[in-house]
Amino acid sequence: MNVFNSLGSNYNKRFIWKSIITPGSRKSTKALISTLSKHYGGGVVLTYKGRHSLELALSATKLPKDSVIGINGFTCYALYQAVERAGFQPLPIDVGTGELNFDVAELKAAHSKEKKLKVIIVQNTLGLVADMPGLEAYCTKHGIIIIEDLAHSLGARYSDDREAGTVGQYTMLSFSQDKPLDVVAGGALVDRGSSKNPKPIDKRVSLWQREINALYPMWASLIRATYPIGIGRYLHFGLKKLHLLATPMSDNIDDLFTMEPSAARLLLKRWNDREEEFSHRLAIAKVYKSTMPNSIQIKTLARSHPLYLRFPIKVNDRPSLIVHLKSKGIYVGDTWYDAPIAPKRYLKLTNYKAGDCPKSEKLAEHIVNLPTHINISERQAESIAIEVNTWLKSQ
Repeated sequence: MNVFNSLGSNYNKRFIWKSIITPGSRKSTKALISTLSKHYGGGVVLTYKGRHSLELALSATKLPKDSVIGINGFTCYALYQAVERAGFQPLPIDVGTGELNFDVAELKAAHSKEKKLKVIIVQNTLGLVADMPGLEAYCTKHGIIIIEDLAHSLGARYSDDREAGTVGQYTMLSFSQDKPLDVVAGGALVDRGSSKNPKPIDKRVSLWQREINALYPMWASLIRATYPIGIGRYLHFGLKKLHLLATPMSDNIDDLFTMEPSAARLLLKRWNDREEEFSHRLAIAKVYKSTMPNSIQIKTLARSHPLYLRFPIKVNDRPSLIVHLKSKGIYVGDTWYDAPIAPKRYLKLTNYKAGDCPKSEKLAEHIVNLPTHINISERQAESIAIEVNTWLKSQ
């Protein structure tokens, strides 16, 4: 078996070829804007990255610059950075007990300490949705703006059956690497409050970056295919060293850019086929749920409908499990998340202090993500679950 969580695992052979040859057009860009606007009910701006959409959403609130923005205490540095770049102060809010997102109790506790809390970003981590009905009721009562972050949860539904992305005043979509509908680089802002016709971004990334993005699916496929024989790891290292491999954290984060028309064209196809992709993820998650013990699974909210961007479990000795799975050709070492604000190497760039979010800290030490992407079969998922069970028995 040769299974990865990431490294272009969301692409089939047709997409790899299309990524290289597909030209962009204004027609595809307009069609995508129209599609997203109709689906989510607001004005749409296309962006190069999801974090650019968050910056735009926060800027559109017109809040005073000393305002505080509540973010999940278990998140990525890109989101934290987007809040700072918009000129506001991020406030990590701890996750609920046994959950991946903050709940009403944690929000209330944070708000009681920080009266300048004006916005919350609801993340729906790994596609497991937050308690939106409860959060919405609290925010309505206290005049707090909700921004929905759909980087992990496009297609998921809350416990009241509303689709994720249709509730808050703003919605951020991400179509970048390892996201639900992955076209290497892309994002969108849906504005249902301040503007039905938000101003588009005109600035494009460099031609060099466009070429790197177009070739990423091909390079990633070659890396995965040759990894077991050793060539893949050297190819991966070399491409990164030469800055020839697109990466989600390091490219073009210092300005606002628009989505490439070629990415918009690729995305329209994935959007039209999204239900098939979502159904596949749910089928894979069902295999994991039925094969592994409940004691290591992370609970979902009653009556909610998760997406399962990845299938999360919690174990006592994560490094040991990762090594065991790696020995079987299962590469799940790219943990989301290895710190309250991840990756861990970026934590020092934040204002986070040890003990700010104790449940998030504990979760970051024990979580393991199992793949649900389109290139993993139900039979492979069952084999992965069996290997997890075999490891558990050895502990």
